[in-house]
Amino acid sequence: MSIGQRISTLRKAAHLSQGDLAQQLDVSRQAVSKWENDLSVPDTEKLIELAELFHTEVQYLATGEKPIYEHPVVINMVEKVDKVVEKPVIRHVTNVQYIRNPLEYGVVAVVCFLLGILIGCLL
Repeated sequence: MSIGQRISTLRKAAHLSQGDLAQQLDVSRQAVSKWENDLSVPDTEKLIELAELFHTEVQYLATGEKPIYEHPVVINMVEKVDKVVEKPVIRHVTNVQYIRNPLEYGVVAVVCFLLGILIGCLL
């Protein structure tokens, strides 16, 4: 299936005409017709807009390959996981305020200053 066929299929599934799609993408109806007939391809920006509009991936539109999370193996693995993990509920929040003595800041400042002088002298 070509990119034009994928666009056409997705457009029809969304019940949109070529004119409606063109209006939503801000292009001409002829541009949409050329995409669907594989006479041209949409540019990157329009490809991203198409993917968002059709709720699909750019990878699928461009290559036809479904993303890894849509493969049956991954879907089966996800369905087999039936555990429900509940988040713990915080019942009470205590506000703890740590008070420091201003003298501690002065001592730390003097020690750092002296270390700086010592390192400066050694270098």
